[in-house]
Amino acid sequence: LLLHIYDAALANADKAAVLGMSAPADLVFVAGEKRIIKGTDVTWYLPPNGVEVVADSAGCYVRDAVTLQRLEYCVLVGEDGKKKTLRGEAVVFPTPEQKFIEDNTATPSQRKFRAIELSEVTGLHVKVIAPYLDDDGAAHTEGEELFITGKNKIYFPREEHAIVRSGGSEIHHAIAIPAGDGRYVLNRVTGEIALKIGPSMFLPDPRREVITKRVLGDRECALLYPGNDDALAHNRGLRKSSSNVVPLKKEPAPSPSPSAPAVSTTSPAASSAGGASPGPQGSQGQDAFSRGYTPPRTITIDARFDGAVGVDVWSGYAVQVVDRTMGRRVVRGPATVLLTWDETLEALSLSTGTPKATTKTLATAFLQISGNQVSDRVEVVSSDLVKAAVSVKYRVSFEGDDARWFHVDNYVKLLCDHASSLIKAAARATPIRRLRSEVADVVRDVVLGKKSEVARAGLAFIENGMRVTDVEVLDLDVVDDTVNELLDQAQLAAIKSAITVAEKEAALADKRRIEDIERQLLRADHETRTLRSELEAEREHTAALLEEQRLAQRAALLQHKREAEIKDAELEGQVKLKKLEARSREVAADLDDVSRRHAIDVALLREQVEAAVRQGAAFSPELIAAITRLGDAQLLSALSANFGELAAVEGRGLLETARKFLDFVPHTSLPMLKPSKLAEREGDAE
Repeated sequence: LLLHIYDAALANADKAAVLGMSAPADLVFVAGEKRIIKGTDVTWYLPPNGVEVVADSAGCYVRDAVTLQRLEYCVLVGEDGKKKTLRGEAVVFPTPEQKFIEDNTATPSQRKFRAIELSEVTGLHVKVIAPYLDDDGAAHTEGEELFITGKNKIYFPREEHAIVRSGGSEIHHAIAIPAGDGRYVLNRVTGEIALKIGPSMFLPDPRREVITKRVLGDRECALLYPGNDDALAHNRGLRKSSSNVVPLKKEPAPSPSPSAPAVSTTSPAASSAGGASPGPQGSQGQDAFSRGYTPPRTITIDARFDGAVGVDVWSGYAVQVVDRTMGRRVVRGPATVLLTWDETLEALSLSTGTPKATTKTLATAFLQISGNQVSDRVEVVSSDLVKAAVSVKYRVSFEGDDARWFHVDNYVKLLCDHASSLIKAAARATPIRRLRSEVADVVRDVVLGKKSEVARAGLAFIENGMRVTDVEVLDLDVVDDTVNELLDQAQLAAIKSAITVAEKEAALADKRRIEDIERQLLRADHETRTLRSELEAEREHTAALLEEQRLAQRAALLQHKREAEIKDAELEGQVKLKKLEARSREVAADLDDVSRRHAIDVALLREQVEAAVRQGAAFSPELIAAITRLGDAQLLSALSANFGELAAVEGRGLLETARKFLDFVPHTSLPMLKPSKLAEREGDAE
């Protein structure tokens, strides 16, 4: 309750009734004094005389104190204008001179507030309005500005702080800069504009840093992004609303600049990303933030024109980046170039048309350093004063030090002028008929150099490191129609003559080929017959040799058989002689005993021995043949016993059947089975 004492005498007479409880003895009330009766001190109150209970603006007498939880605070302001910030956990009773600062925008009005949550990607810009010492003992002076940020930090306002709002927001959020992108950052103190390159979450310090957009003029936009209407419209819109941006420079003066391949304006701007605002109190009396269980936040990075100016350089191309301090650097593709605030691309001016002329040029910042093709039409005059036009296409590349590549503003004009002068000089020394038939060789020799074992050297330009690596001759057109018609007729006649000659030569070649094939066929037939005769003669010779060998072997076998038979007869005689000698020795041993009685017997025996000796010495071939005949008779008897029935079954002779089954027996052992003896003994065997 808020009490107003209007009668001090009555109030001092009953102090306990005024306070609703016992009062100190030295307490003295004065008229006009105001007092607060807290519900934490008394549970009920009956106003005495001399005291008035003051109602609030709504007519209520009982006022509600503010109950603060842990992450809540309230602000009291006194009649002297001094503020006091109180943090929970607490129950706040204002003094009679104080009142709550309320947020009248809320429904109902709000007298307590939540603390501010900060993180690495959020910050708070604060102005110091009164000197103080912070919790770390650091002194802060009046007028000083602070940028408060930090991981998992809770900020409670202080009486010495005044929050600086920007665009109606208190919390500053970081911006996402993806990889390959950048943002321009202006230093508010020095005026320097820096290029911040991603990937990063960039939290600018509002005391010194401001995110800035660069505005491109129409010609500069066409130079960096040829054919990109979106980029052109965006920069025009920025120039119209120049109060929100800081232009880099005035519109550049018109200057010829060539075109280049389309380059994407891939400059994704960073979107806001920060922590969530604190929410209301938890449902069970716990402190909480109103994050809830929601899907992760999604940041859409699709503002192509909010970031730093970026240019994509394709493969086979190069650009030269220049700045206001006369600095230069050449960037070769593939690459992405992020231009600083004072950088731009140097423009080239290329001649166009056929033949090339400077009346109409093409502006571009992109130099094609490989695979470049330049076409031209050269007016020439032959040695016989015939005018013609040669259509050519040059293949150009840039090599060596890249610092020289942009030394010539119009390299197309330099190339076409020099190459045309060389072609005209070569054509001046060549008749038109040879020029028509050999125009490619003439042009290539004079531009690229004479053909040798190695590749042609090509046409080099020391001015800008350019080299012509090849020339394609597309056409040769004679300007004078009459001369052109005469040349066509002469060429037609030459073609007809060449066709006739070619037909005759083809017929002659066919005839020669046919005759050659016939000769080859006859030669092959002769070689076949010769080879066949040689093979037959060789085969007959081999057969004769084999027959001779067979006969020689047969004769050797017969001789061996005879020698064996003679040896057998000699051995038999020797055996008999030995037996006789043994017999003689036996008789001689008993000779002494029976010498007398057997003298006649001894003499008879001697005679018999001598007769036997004479008989053995008298063996003749006829006797041997008789013995052989006897052996054959015995062999035939054995063969008839073993092979007779088999010979009768097969219908063959006995010796032929025996020879078939005893062909493994050598002829020396069974000479009767020799083929030559088979016929003469077949009948005897049977």
